[in-house]
Amino acid sequence: MLIVKHTNHKRGLSMSAGEFISSKYESNSGSIYKIRLQQETVDATINAIANTPVASAVDQEVSAKASGGKREIGMIARTVTLRFTGAPPTNYSGDDVTIPVLSQATYDAWTSPADLTGTYLGAAVVVAGQSAERKR
Repeated sequence: MLIVKHTNHKRGLSMSAGEFISSKYESNSGSIYKIRLQQETVDATINAIANTPVASAVDQEVSAKASGGKREIGMIARTVTLRFTGAPPTNYSGDDVTIPVLSQATYDAWTSPADLTGTYLGAAVVVAGQSAERKR
């Protein structure tokens, strides 16, 4: 499962930043899923609010997916797309990054009002888009 895919257009290389960790995702209905993502996803901060996992215990047997197509089966996490407003972090091309948002409360705080700013790996970002949770 790939959470954030970065492409270095100058060299034609694809890369993911950071090691994967296990975390928790709270669905819109309040169920808690295990989710695999990168530490920088948890560390992302928008409008001074971090993407902190919920403290509740996992209560679902299946894991949520950090990304997936419209026909994908399972729990696909809600996401935001972040756009770098200055220099991107080291080893990033500067392309937008899309990350899962671990709780509905954080998603609400990150997506309203529009154009909220924050940081991703210490680089300045703006919320450029959002995608609702999907379950199929």
